[in-house]
Amino acid sequence: MEFDVIFVLGLLLALFSAPSFASAYADKRRPTQALLTVLIGAGMIYYAVVMNPGVYAVDQVDDVVLRVIGWVLNE
Repeated sequence: MEFDVIFVLGLLLALFSAPSFASAYADKRRPTQALLTVLIGAGMIYYAVVMNPGVYAVDQVDDVVLRVIGWVLNE
């Protein structure tokens, strides 16, 4: 389960960096913070996939996210 949590947190970090990219683009500045956030999120996703091979397929991502949300709400 801990790899599922790492995977979902990595997805959330990568998702939440999109507004930072848009803000940097609108202000015509470098998206340094957004790039760092995406790299951390991608590293977390990569770590979860490598440590738990064969579990995270594209068609199972929504199941993993819902499983983690259910686990968090039941704790």
